[in-house]
Amino acid sequence: MKGKKKSRCRQRLHVLPFQVHLSNIRGLHSNLPAVHHHLETDKPHLLFLTETQIRCPSDAAYLNYPGYSLEHHFLQRAGVCVYVRNDICCQRLRHLEDPSFSTLWLLADTGMDKIVYACVYRSHSGDQETTRLFDHLSEAADTALHRHPDAQLVALGDFNACHQDWLFPYQRTDHAGRQARNFAVSMGLSQLVRQATRVPDVDGHTANCLDLLLTTDPDRCIVTVSSPLGTSDHCLVKSVTSFSPPDCDSRGERRMWRYKSADWDEMRHFFASYPWQQVCFSSENPSSCAEAISDVVRQAMEYYIPHSDVPVGSSARPWFNADCAEAEKRKHSAFLSCVDARDRKALDLSLKKRAFNHAAKSYKKTLRKARFDRISHIGQKLSAQPSGSRAFWSLAKSVEANFCRPTMPPLVRPDGTLAHTAREKAGLFASLFAHNSRLDTGSATPPILPHCGTSMPEVRIRNKEVLRALCRLDHMWASLGLVAWPTAPHYDHAWAKLDCHYRRFADGGSYEKENLSALKENFGCFN
Repeated sequence: MKGKKKSRCRQRLHVLPFQVHLSNIRGLHSNLPAVHHHLETDKPHLLFLTETQIRCPSDAAYLNYPGYSLEHHFLQRAGVCVYVRNDICCQRLRHLEDPSFSTLWLLADTGMDKIVYACVYRSHSGDQETTRLFDHLSEAADTALHRHPDAQLVALGDFNACHQDWLFPYQRTDHAGRQARNFAVSMGLSQLVRQATRVPDVDGHTANCLDLLLTTDPDRCIVTVSSPLGTSDHCLVKSVTSFSPPDCDSRGERRMWRYKSADWDEMRHFFASYPWQQVCFSSENPSSCAEAISDVVRQAMEYYIPHSDVPVGSSARPWFNADCAEAEKRKHSAFLSCVDARDRKALDLSLKKRAFNHAAKSYKKTLRKARFDRISHIGQKLSAQPSGSRAFWSLAKSVEANFCRPTMPPLVRPDGTLAHTAREKAGLFASLFAHNSRLDTGSATPPILPHCGTSMPEVRIRNKEVLRALCRLDHMWASLGLVAWPTAPHYDHAWAKLDCHYRRFADGGSYEKENLSALKENFGCFN
């Protein structure tokens, strides 16, 4: 039975393309609507993002998207993260990560293969730091392949590397490029991105292939490059595994009929005046006649019942209006024009870049405005519906389905109110545990410690304070008649003699002239 289930799972996964997308987002917080829109429309299995540029928030729930889980390694001016679709089996390999580097290791099980992903973002650091990064990647990759010998290795991300023999536009070679190629050769990786992935938004900058995808099995991956997400200056890199069929839209469409807006009177008139004699008896085959009648009924429905075609398996986007579609079309057209001008080395390349940047920003504003207008419209409909009515709750449930739901539902307090937040739920559990506790304390009250009213200030050691303290030490030795301290080789010998003379003086003796001469000879610091 288990073998049949596994074979059925393999057969089902064989017809599903495994999509992995990569983008240098250049600020996840500012481009979050574009990222969520991409997850909603393209539905990739894995979406890797580099240069997130945010600190690790105390609550990252606002970054989540329904149907995806988020794994992240956030840093202030770097950072990486990945959105994993819920139907994909993945495991975070934290033991391979170094907190000082922007790396994220992930093991994905597609049902047919295991793939180890290493997402990397290399900031513009020095050569020494770059060497440390690639040494760490080599050691971590060796460890991963040792634990998972049958897994495929994929290293992807923004490496910020240039190599004239290996990476587009094949103009110069830097230290990061040499290290990246050495890493790829040593691990048996092939680089699949063959065009520029950075669209510079500053005049004078060159378009380079900075976002790389290195894999141990290049024959099973197809890589394409599309326009950037949001206001990022890096293109979106898409990879599709080749063990599945090409990523064609085989899901089809489903027609949605709006029967409430149908013109039933005109439809009745259409059916009453239609020449059914020619249709019902057009052939001696009953099946052919039935198909002809069905075509007439379908024709009348298309005439008098409003309808729309919705892709099967994708969620509807009622907020994505005609303005959004037009803005998306302008952005894609500007991107293609910029790429064409760059390939032809046209003189108006800077103008094409500016046009693309303007189109990308306009597209982002249009999406934000469309979402805001849609939310405002839903809010007006909710306020207009009577509270507690069927229409109100139907709309409220539809709105609630668009948000990430907590794992634990709201809890009921003893007074009948609900605990929604995590703090309220924890407090309710604590009070319930204390109420059901059977520890016999003998009705003794816990001791109350008196409050002193003062608190120790925070200890801060600054460079200026240390320097000031050292200067005061120099003045103190000078006031004692010392002008220098014994050097390191004579320190032990001089200190022993000083201790001996001090003990003689403490026992009631007196300093003689020869003793002072001995001190002066050994220390060289008494007047």
